[in-house]
Amino acid sequence: MKFPGIYYAYSVILAVFGQTITGVHLGLLAVNLISTVILYLLARPLLGAAGAAMAGAAFIIMSADTSVLGLFAHATHFVVMFALAGIWLLQESSRSKRRMPLLWGSGLCLGLALLMKQSGAFFALFGFLWVLYGALRRRPFSWKRLLLESGSLAGGTVLPYAVVVALMAYQGVFDRFWFWTVDYARAYASEVDLKTGIQLFESGIIPILENNPVIWLMGFAGMIGIWFTESGRKAAPFLLGFFLFSFLAVCPGLFFRQHYFVQLLPAAALCAGAAVWALEKAAAKYTAKPKAVQFAILAAAVGFSLTGPFSTGRILAASTPDQFSRSVYGANPFPESVKIAEYLRKNTKPEDRIAVMGSEPEICFYAHRRPATEHIYMYGLMEPQPFALRMQEEMIAQVERSEPPFLVLVSVSTSWLQRYGSEKKMFTWLSGYIHNYYQQVMVACIYSDHTLWLMDKDAEYFTPRLGSSQLIVFKRKTAR
Repeated sequence: MKFPGIYYAYSVILAVFGQTITGVHLGLLAVNLISTVILYLLARPLLGAAGAAMAGAAFIIMSADTSVLGLFAHATHFVVMFALAGIWLLQESSRSKRRMPLLWGSGLCLGLALLMKQSGAFFALFGFLWVLYGALRRRPFSWKRLLLESGSLAGGTVLPYAVVVALMAYQGVFDRFWFWTVDYARAYASEVDLKTGIQLFESGIIPILENNPVIWLMGFAGMIGIWFTESGRKAAPFLLGFFLFSFLAVCPGLFFRQHYFVQLLPAAALCAGAAVWALEKAAAKYTAKPKAVQFAILAAAVGFSLTGPFSTGRILAASTPDQFSRSVYGANPFPESVKIAEYLRKNTKPEDRIAVMGSEPEICFYAHRRPATEHIYMYGLMEPQPFALRMQEEMIAQVERSEPPFLVLVSVSTSWLQRYGSEKKMFTWLSGYIHNYYQQVMVACIYSDHTLWLMDKDAEYFTPRLGSSQLIVFKRKTAR
């Protein structure tokens, strides 16, 4: 349901770093480092060197935390990179004689943030409101200048989406593009009620605050301390406005998943930097060396906050990738997907397609094989939304038409999130389809402390237990 910009971004990463697990992580590292540099450049004119250093350090620490799934390349990381670039250019435009080109570039970056994920629209909205705020503060007020500035920003913002719409139409898939990114996305975003949303917010935000308490306390202190000086009051509307719209970017759908909060981290980091800056101003009244006080506070804050990364580092050093995945994601079959993909890659041809009945598209990535259906996640098919039955019927038709040589059934509850009112047509079809055309050749039974693997004859006669978690690989029967 995301706009396709994120898939283009992933394609660039895989082209540069390789289509491997390591390549994905290197790409995320590069994106996070770029975001940190841009955040520093944004903060430096507002908060000084120490405040900007605090903001950069805070973002690095928080964005790599497991509480926001920071070690995994989610779309929100890419939203942040382009949004920060757009906001930085927006600020630079106010200090430059080349205001219109910079505003257009700002809009282009904000448009790319939107193209990564729809929540990027809130950063674009902040950009427009900031231009309006600046125009209203200028004397004399000029409608002509406001229209030119907002028009330049709008032109850049709209361009990426317009190009994608034209491309989708040219490729003949505009109807599918519109269904996934507008029709279904709208239905998806209306599933959670306000009461449930508040509960989800609490469960999401508490670990984030607990894992980096010093940074968040400094952030809240910075929101208050920034008002105590004249220069601080000039920067306060930007910092608080940016924080507000960053928070709104976390809210669509009221799901409040862990990685959604990545979009809030740059604003929180800027507020932490504001605390260091405010403390320097306060110290200047009592000491001749306010810079020394400022850097001492910076060093202490970063030092206390490094306990989280060091703790994660010790866990990573003492764990295998499989063990670390289990500690973060529980019984989700990410480790098993790698081994199953290796089996599929060895036993299929490059042009073959594979059917994954579950929300494990990484199996296709690891196997370097295309999926038999566009429905690579099962969640939408199980949700109480008006398109669920239609989507199930589409998936059934696509799999039957593809006749994949292998079918992987993911019998893990978190891979489906089936509910009481979920449509059941696909399960009825799947049972008969597997019975008629496939036989079991590989089984992974997931237990809390190990995974039991069964192959060939052992797998063929395996009967899954109700409530257990397993992945079952089926091979298409030879036609008689």
